[in-house]
Amino acid sequence: MAEIGEKRFSLKKIIRARGGKETMAIYSLLITLIIISSLISSDFRTSRNAINILRQAVLLGIVSIGQTLVILTGGLDLSVGSTISLGACLTSGIMLGRDGLILPVSLLVLLVGTAIGMGNGLVITKLKVPPFIATLGMMSIVQGSLLLYTKRAIGWVPTAFLFFADGQIGFVPFPVLFYALLLLAFSIFLKKTTFGRYIYATGGNEEISRLSGIRTRSVILITYTLSGFLAALAGLFLASRLAMGDPRGGEGYELNSIAAVLVGGTSLAGGRGGLAGTLAGVLIMTVVGNILNLMDVPGFWQWIVKGLIIIGAVSVYRKID
Repeated sequence: MAEIGEKRFSLKKIIRARGGKETMAIYSLLITLIIISSLISSDFRTSRNAINILRQAVLLGIVSIGQTLVILTGGLDLSVGSTISLGACLTSGIMLGRDGLILPVSLLVLLVGTAIGMGNGLVITKLKVPPFIATLGMMSIVQGSLLLYTKRAIGWVPTAFLFFADGQIGFVPFPVLFYALLLLAFSIFLKKTTFGRYIYATGGNEEISRLSGIRTRSVILITYTLSGFLAALAGLFLASRLAMGDPRGGEGYELNSIAAVLVGGTSLAGGRGGLAGTLAGVLIMTVVGNILNLMDVPGFWQWIVKGLIIIGAVSVYRKID
């Protein structure tokens, strides 16, 4: 028993050491990227652009929180992009500028996103469908249903609802403050609660966790449910930012969120990583997009550069291991 205890203690120390090294590496990359971007473009150094980067990071940041939870269990969620689009279209399409519908419609959208996430979790845990296939299928179902609803930008949101994406409290943009509080809440949830430890344990080794008494199916179900909820929340934010709903507004966020999480050091195999790294990953992806836009780099070259950064970052983590 003493040997087992010592092994567990050593394993915890190794994981902490690796996590610390990866976090240092990703933030070093972020700082280096900011310095290089500042040297390349004078426009990048302005306070206005810095605030713009933070605002742009919020949408990807919200959905990446849910993606982090899912990937920590050893899965992934490809349905978040279509859920974002659905959330944005439902928001603007039902509100139609009416202030009195802000709260009920927001709750409805969050409920729909939660149901989509729960559906993913049930298909994975009850039907034993691999996460990639389950969420890919859900992505098709949601996107197809949305395009039956509308094939073009739809509706508009009340002026008061624009505060979600464009509001300001003092000198701090409201969406940045909102995301910071959301990130803090989920960081505490992951690191300080028993369920958070269950997420890491399930991703580290689901079978051993199950034999240890952890209800791993429930853990997986809840993490996918949370991912759906956060994707819907991102859809509300997108509707506020665009002031309308775009049926393709969430396209690409499924892959960008996975990329941000992986660049942030969370292992695709599960059980390692966290939201501190994801924050850096989100900022890296946003800064790269920002500086490339300032340099008028065509969109297809931006995809190539982002792909190289993802491969490079993950390669660094493999060497750290």
